[in-house]
Amino acid sequence: VYLDAPPGINTDQHVFVMIGIIGKLLILISMVAGILSGLTFLRSSVLDDRVREWRRIGRYAWWTLTACILGAFGILIYLNLTHAFEYAYVYENTAMSLRSDYLVAAAWAGQEGSFLLWIVMNSLVGLAVILFAKEYESPVMAIICLCQVFLISMIVGLQIGPLPIGSSPFATLAEKFPTAPMILAGIIPSDGQGLNDLLRNYWMVIHPPVLFSGFASMIVPFAFAITALWKRRYTEWVRPALPWTLFAVLALGIGIAMGGYWAYITLNFGGYWAWDPVENSSLVPWLIGIAAVHTMIVQKRSGHSHKASLFLAILAYILVVYSTFLTRSGILGDISVHSFVDLGLYNQLLVWILSMALLGFGLFFIRMNDLPKPAKEPNMLSREFMIFAGAMIITGVAMV
Repeated sequence: VYLDAPPGINTDQHVFVMIGIIGKLLILISMVAGILSGLTFLRSSVLDDRVREWRRIGRYAWWTLTACILGAFGILIYLNLTHAFEYAYVYENTAMSLRSDYLVAAAWAGQEGSFLLWIVMNSLVGLAVILFAKEYESPVMAIICLCQVFLISMIVGLQIGPLPIGSSPFATLAEKFPTAPMILAGIIPSDGQGLNDLLRNYWMVIHPPVLFSGFASMIVPFAFAITALWKRRYTEWVRPALPWTLFAVLALGIGIAMGGYWAYITLNFGGYWAWDPVENSSLVPWLIGIAAVHTMIVQKRSGHSHKASLFLAILAYILVVYSTFLTRSGILGDISVHSFVDLGLYNQLLVWILSMALLGFGLFFIRMNDLPKPAKEPNMLSREFMIFAGAMIITGVAMV
């Protein structure tokens, strides 16, 4: 299309614009595929006949979603590496002087890019669930699809009448800053703003992917707990859910430890847990996840702690979403180094957290009287009681 560009027009810029349009299209397709996957997995969960056919459609839709998201993520990295400064995200997070590893890391330095990284991790977690969840696949994937659609909506960048939905990582400078003098003059900057000096560190390359793998993995015990309440499988869910919960708290714990070393040793803020409320907000769901692991072990071995296991598994992921709300809504912008500016996502984030809380806690309280009760309570000096007491202490620390 652009082989015969008018004189004075850089054809490379047209190519970049076309690539960005492809990126936007891939995100839009992934959202549609996520909705389709969720509906078909939901259909598979409630049907006794033709379950395999609906499940197969759900799998195909999820694979399509994953391919589109990986493609969009690859395009964003490519635009960073090729210095496509006509894109607002590239201009705001990269510069000509950045090393190639920092240019790659810039793909998750900004708010839209970090959402995209989280979506990528969610997609891979979903593939793992499809491969290993067996009879729990359909209901668990229906829950994961719901959360994935919420996440994708944060970066889809649609405008429906006066209502904006998400902020696209592929928005051009003209789209994001239409009244800027540079844009009105038709000038594309020759360099970008680059990364914050504090982010020009090798920990920026490895810390966020590990942390977001923990955030993404936390959705699996949440989905298993919702499935247990939904399907009234109050005792069986713990055995398949426990390995996922262990991996989630391990990944999130390693990510937090990396961030702690980066902040306390490398950046020398003089203290980790006190220096930034966003860091504290990522610690809290990890503590609840650790407590959930302990109560799930008690339930698996002795049949006690059904309510605590379900409640904590639900609470851990809701606190992950709440941590995201604190970080990205702009309400901590004046007191947090890590807080992003408000991109108009406040209402979307609020709807997400309220939806997760209503689904999780609403179903929990509806089913609470149906949950099995042990024949007798464990002795106060028994191993089960001690583990449960330890989990409650950890929960109390998280509340503080």
